[in-house]
Amino acid sequence: MMFEAAAPLSSGPRRGSANALRWVADNLAVVGPDPDGTIVAMARLLPSERGVVTVVGQIVDPDDWALITEVLPIAVPPGAAARLAVSGTGTTPTTGPPPAATLARQLQADVYAPSGQLLLVPGGGLFAVDGWRWFRADGSISDGGHRYPPPHWEAEVDTLVRHVGSGIRAHCVPAGLWLYADSPELPAPSPDDLALAVPMDAERVTVVLGRPGAATPGVEATLSILDALDPSMVIAPYGEATDEAMRLAVTIADRWDRPVEVAAGLPILDDEHRLVSVAIDPGGDTWWTPPVARLRCAPGVPPTPVGTVDFLADLRPAGPGTFRLDERWVVEPTQFGLWVRPPFAGQHTGDVRRRPWHPQWFTIVVGLPGLPLSDDVLPILHLLLNRLPGSVRARTRFVPEELSHLLAPDPVDRPDVVLAAQRSTPPRWWHRDDRLFAVLLTADARAGTVHTDAGEVEPGQLGEIIAAYREADPRPVLLVSSVPVAPEIEQQVADQMQVVTIGRRADGWWASLPRRVDRTPRPAVRLASSFPFREEDLAELRAPTRSTPPRAQGAPDDDEPLLALARIAEESAADIRRRTDGSGLRTVVAARGPDWRRPFLLAGQPVTAWDFATVVADRRPGWVGGGEVVWVEGGQLTEPLLRLLANYLGCPVGARALLVEDAPPAALASGWCAVPPRVDGGESGSGQDEHGCCTERESHEHGKS
Repeated sequence: MMFEAAAPLSSGPRRGSANALRWVADNLAVVGPDPDGTIVAMARLLPSERGVVTVVGQIVDPDDWALITEVLPIAVPPGAAARLAVSGTGTTPTTGPPPAATLARQLQADVYAPSGQLLLVPGGGLFAVDGWRWFRADGSISDGGHRYPPPHWEAEVDTLVRHVGSGIRAHCVPAGLWLYADSPELPAPSPDDLALAVPMDAERVTVVLGRPGAATPGVEATLSILDALDPSMVIAPYGEATDEAMRLAVTIADRWDRPVEVAAGLPILDDEHRLVSVAIDPGGDTWWTPPVARLRCAPGVPPTPVGTVDFLADLRPAGPGTFRLDERWVVEPTQFGLWVRPPFAGQHTGDVRRRPWHPQWFTIVVGLPGLPLSDDVLPILHLLLNRLPGSVRARTRFVPEELSHLLAPDPVDRPDVVLAAQRSTPPRWWHRDDRLFAVLLTADARAGTVHTDAGEVEPGQLGEIIAAYREADPRPVLLVSSVPVAPEIEQQVADQMQVVTIGRRADGWWASLPRRVDRTPRPAVRLASSFPFREEDLAELRAPTRSTPPRAQGAPDDDEPLLALARIAEESAADIRRRTDGSGLRTVVAARGPDWRRPFLLAGQPVTAWDFATVVADRRPGWVGGGEVVWVEGGQLTEPLLRLLANYLGCPVGARALLVEDAPPAALASGWCAVPPRVDGGESGSGQDEHGCCTERESHEHGKS
């Protein structure tokens, strides 16, 4: 992200000629040079002032001032006032009246102008560093506040700044008040300082506490200044002021018996104009954006996060402030980061939630104090870490520390992803090959299964975990294990990710190629070379797959939206036909099989998902490869199984959300859940989101029908 700091309107190189008045909104215009459009973009956010025309511009040389005096009579109609948002136009020079006073007499109108430098504030605001002045046509002048639009708390805050005692420096800033310890060697703040870029909240004061490289005032000294303010303030630590900001908020909350909010850093607008908190490191050189922007300090209870955490928003709620990871684990945003725990924490709740807040770290506490961790939490943590943005993961640490191996970046001689047991190491034959995406696994040769620290993992889930780590990585996947992975698992992982998957077997190296019903399936390819493979062997795997000759399409069958592959009661069949007839919604009625190897029944016999998909394609060839969802009525399903069928058929596949394990909230809200197919290389197809929610149109059609 980039910070959109307050934009000074006083200096800058002149680029090109400015000879026009640009209206950007009612009663709002920009005049003068604006080569990159920054001034116009920020000016558009300013509120319109009734009866007052605001003219925004900057003066680089005398020609710019001449332009302003030329266009101002055109912009300001008779009977209106002017707000001249140009730095220095209200300053009294050594000789003669201020420029704004001359304009007021010429226009015979009131003119508001800044004394000294003027800043455009992100989010829509103007800040006069030395204050606004009001010039009347009769020559009288009045002093005003610093901010436009003026918040109700402005006079109170500006009065406090003027009466701060020794030992503390206090500055008016657009958002409110900036306090830090005085020191003779500290230079005056620059107009580009981030403290001046904090957007103004018209309803409450933001107190910026501290400054990088400066000491932070003690709580008692700061409290003597802030005691006169409304406790609805937001305290924003800057630099090393984190501990003092939290203690100050707790003290004010206890004294006034009202909650006080602490920002996790400086409140800044990001590139999407969302308010986030940026935690600045003590030296002021590095920063990051914590996932929780604010904490609420209420009397007698630990601080609690305010707002939502973006990367948890699609999880199902498990209770107030918690989200379900699976049936045994929930995650709770806290003041220190996240707490991954069983659904019922009991007596340990208060102890964990009172852990200290360190804004430079994102701490993930796992489990309950004093109790050993069960193995099934490790795959959950893998998936949780995959949700974290890179900037957050770089600041993440685990409690207990024994889980820190999950965070360690893989050195050159480590696989891209480690899904094996905690102390597992790659076999001796392996070394890093940048042509391949390597995944370290633990396989059970006798049972033909794959294990992580949580136990056996089904191929569908394994494929989804690897796909989440791969993202858009186009390389073939190499399964690294001391014991060979079963061929059927290799094949399903390849189908799940739609990417070539290579594994070692007793008789050599084999590559499983992803299948789709509209292509001629290629059997597993035995590689002629051993690891590391020859380039010509890998090139053969990249050869395009031949498309299957089109099946003869029977018009009546293709037009029939219901495909019954299992016996259904007459009333159920009538209900399904009622929902599909006339709407074109394609529905397959199926019977579930015994396990992931054979998840469906056809004519009473268990079959694989591939066999099931080929039967659907044979019966309804026109359904293959399109953008319309094929809905499956077949008992309890999983998202990985829906994805596998979608990959095979080349179209979205869905089911009723209540029958899909861990369906996302958006799907539960609509009642329907669909996932898109992955195309070659593992990227998701268009029309569906990666979380498996059907589009709004499809949800609506289902609800309507």
